[in-house]
Amino acid sequence: MTLFVPVPNYNADQLKGSTLILPMVSIGNIPQLTADLFIHTFPLDRVGFLDTDTVIPVSSLREDTQLGATVPIEVYQSRDRQWTCIQQRSPTIKGKRKSYVDELVQFASQFDRVVLLTSMDASSRLDSQINSVPFRVLGQDVTRSIELGVPQLEQTEERLHLPGSGLTRHVYEKLQDKATLFIMFALEGDNVQDRSQTVDTT
Repeated sequence: MTLFVPVPNYNADQLKGSTLILPMVSIGNIPQLTADLFIHTFPLDRVGFLDTDTVIPVSSLREDTQLGATVPIEVYQSRDRQWTCIQQRSPTIKGKRKSYVDELVQFASQFDRVVLLTSMDASSRLDSQINSVPFRVLGQDVTRSIELGVPQLEQTEERLHLPGSGLTRHVYEKLQDKATLFIMFALEGDNVQDRSQTVDTT
């Protein structure tokens, strides 16, 4: 089965060479809110979807002027082909989490660079994190983020610990050589402002 299903007249080879923005389902849904802002601000065009049985099947009318319906995991791309973004609208099925991670990694592996967006439980912050900006980065290429005042994630354990971030660690560890992990500390509730802060900082 082909995982990525392109819209008519879109060549899937155009995914290669772009940077993938991959929002992970995590506390407060900050990554999904951020992806929505990316998609509608730049704007990004819908170029396909991931055909997977690892998430709860949902469908609804499209928000834009295009015909058809939305599906659980859709793929968007900027018109200059430099940025690609996934939007996930339903949670992973509990017994299929490993397959979900494997499929995401399979899709993401074709990109030159992957930016993983995730959120962490703000109630689990260290003292140094409470007295600092609500963002952290981790990865091979974080120089630009550090220049913008976003510190690297403090690690107090040998194993990466990301409370409230869902399956982020599993995806990040499989993509580590090409992935940058961008984290925001958050709580459940009204996170619209958090979404805007994440876009501005990213």
